[in-house]
Amino acid sequence: MKAAEELQGYFAGELTEFSLPLDLERLSSFGKAVSRYVAGIGYGEVRTYSEVAEAAGTPRASRAVGSVMAANRLPIIIPCHRVVSSDGSMCGYSAPGGVTTKRLLLEMEGVTFSSFGKVKRNE
Repeated sequence: MKAAEELQGYFAGELTEFSLPLDLERLSSFGKAVSRYVAGIGYGEVRTYSEVAEAAGTPRASRAVGSVMAANRLPIIIPCHRVVSSDGSMCGYSAPGGVTTKRLLLEMEGVTFSSFGKVKRNE
């Protein structure tokens, strides 16, 4: 019940951080590192696949990060929609609706986009 309540709060714009425990035991050590890092990306923030790979200890593994994210069974709670390509463009999103859903979630969180559809990062 707590998961449903937290998800409702997220979609209502009232919850920006989940408190649910994550069971990552089925994942490889790299998958665990990626998932933990992505789970810590804040509401309205984005990271690139290469930034996630570096944070997971394997800087040249950005494609492997994409594979971990494609297998993510908790795509809102482990917010893989907050991971974009290095140029800010939207790449795959395994949840229903694909990239369209990814963009809608980011817009809901206040992320802005260029006229070319790429994420504008505040740095």
